[in-house]
Amino acid sequence: MYIAIAVAVLGLVIIAFIKGYFSDDRNAKDVEAGLPTIKVRVINGCGYDRLATDFGDFIGKKNIEVVELGDTPKPIYDRTIIVVRKDDREDLLRLQKMTGIKRFTMALMESPKADFDIIVGKDYEEFMSK
Repeated sequence: MYIAIAVAVLGLVIIAFIKGYFSDDRNAKDVEAGLPTIKVRVINGCGYDRLATDFGDFIGKKNIEVVELGDTPKPIYDRTIIVVRKDDREDLLRLQKMTGIKRFTMALMESPKADFDIIVGKDYEEFMSK
């Protein structure tokens, strides 16, 4: 009898964990959907054909608005990086969480077209698989 009670309690704990785990993820998405859209420029930094467009389409499905696409003058970027144009640490953290891109640099501007640039490097597949 004690074994049956222990199994039942364990089952309830597992169900509560699973429901809590998935509902936290859903709640995080719901919270993000209620926040303002983050505006970015997507820049192809490695020269792969149509990469800025494809990456922009991918992140555009999140709470991110791609306001411009472009290419770097020289395709030298092995690693993807966020360029911060407007100093907003909260939005930077949100953008990092949504894209998985952790690397960033500060290059603040007075009146940027977007708060962030994402320069897409040769490691782009790592971020498009999320």
